[in-house]
Formats: sequence, structure tokens, C-alpha cells
Amino acid sequence: MGYKFIDAQEIGAVLVLTMDDPPTRNSIGEEMAGELNQEIDRLEGSSQLRALVLTGRDPSFCSGANVKRMDDANQSRESEPPLPEGVLPWEVLEQRWAEMPEVADEGTEEIDDVRFVPLRLHELQKPSIAAVNGYAMGLGMGIALSCDIRIASEKVGMSEMFVRRGLIPADGSCWQLPRLIGLGNTMMLQYTGDIMDADEAFRLGIVNRVTPHEELMDTTLELAKRIGDGATYSMALIKRLVQQSLYVDFAESLRLAGPAQDIARRTEDHKEGVRAFVEKRRPSFVGK
Repeated sequence: MGYKFIDAQEIGAVLVLTMDDPPTRNSIGEEMAGELNQEIDRLEGSSQLRALVLTGRDPSFCSGANVKRMDDANQSRESEPPLPEGVLPWEVLEQRWAEMPEVADEGTEEIDDVRFVPLRLHELQKPSIAAVNGYAMGLGMGIALSCDIRIASEKVGMSEMFVRRGLIPADGSCWQLPRLIGLGNTMMLQYTGDIMDADEAFRLGIVNRVTPHEELMDTTLELAKRIGDGATYSMALIKRLVQQSLYVDFAESLRLAGPAQDIARRTEDHKEGVRAFVEKRRPSFVGK
């Protein structure tokens, strides 16, 4: 299917999605978000496609949200009343939170298509790898963080750029980063908006591996094919168990693992894995 803002390519069982809007350095707007969501839905519904690689058209991964559209939105807000004088920010925020509906309607500011992309990747039940080929700024960094694994080119620059626009990270990175790098490192990145190079991102644990730029896609695809050839049904269970374990103690995590293991034992891949071990050969997994 032809798209305007992304390129979709199937390489064996791996779906490679490339954010492709060079004039904006692959900034993400509603149209690109819609195209990405459409392909992610197709991936999740396919029995042939078993892993995702997400990258950007050089020289950028994703420059974040479309700033021109922010300016257009600001002009439409000129009639809104100013923030109250003499009221501290947390008080204003607590009031707004108290007024929020239990569930946001789709299409409202709380759950618009663009900011929904990181959550869609977070909930994807197939393995995902971000091949971060260049600048990943603001929401672009949030999209990379939402993939299960990140491989970075040595040319990478990553930034929680929001504060430099007078904004907050509303892309999920306030949830992601403290779990990856701790509170102090998170506050440093989000208060300053400083741009990290690839080595710093690796040192902090934000990316899993750094490669020469010309080797990025080969390295990423090699890993994606290896993972995609594995027991991907079990990987979906692993991902969910890891996510749930963030909120519970060790004993509860072990308790939750019981039903997950029972389900895994019923898969064709488990039976194949045991047969292959007994027969002293490589297993041939099918992802179910």
C-alpha cells in the first residue's frame, strides 16, 4: 500500500517502517501517525509478520511533533483566558486533573493520534526494535523509547526537547525514563532538553547498542530476524509480565508468572522447542 509519510517494507517476517518526510526531518503529525497505526495494526493481525523495525529517512529518525502546527494551534488559543495569577502550577494542574473524565474520548487532546503512537508501540504484542539513525527529538525520542529495543547509529542525537518549547513531555517519557535511567537522570534530561550523543545514550541505558551509521540497518535487521524467528507468542507473554511486574513485589510477580507459563506450555512453539532439544537440532518456531 502506498503512503505519503511512511515507507513500509517486508523483509521476510520483519516489517520495516520508515518515517519518511524529509522536508520536516520526519516530524510526526496526524497523517504520519495514522499511517503508522494502520501498519502496526496490520502487523499485529498478521501470522506471517512477526517483528517490527521502526526507523527514519536519513538524516533524522524523527524530529518530534510538527512545530508549525503548534504555532497554528497557539493562534487558535489566543481567545483562551490566561492562567490564574498567584496560583502555583501544581494547584492549577490538580484542578485540571480533577475535572478530567474517567476515560478520554478518542480525538480529544488527551488522546490525540500523534501522542497515541508511543502507547500503541508499548502495547504491541510482537517484538519491536527502533533503528535510531539520527536525531530523535521530543516525541521522536518518546517513539524510540516505546520500542522494546533501541539500536543507535553513532550519528544519533536524542533530546527531551519539550522544555525548550515551554512544554512538558506528554508522550509517555515521564513514565518510561524513570524506569530506564532513574529519577535524577530523568529530571536532568527533561529540565535541560540537552541533546545526548549516542555514547551518552548508551551509557545511560537508553539505547542497547551503538553501531557505525552504515551498519545500522544490517545490525538491526539481523537482530530483528533472529528475534522474529523465535517463540514470539512467548515473547508477548514476557513483555506483558515484565510490564505488570513494574507495579508489584517479587512474590506477586512470581504469582502472575504462573498463568503465563501455563499458557506458554500450550503453544506449538513450546512443544517444538522440547522436541528440538531431544532431537538435538535447531527449533523451528511458528509464533503460536
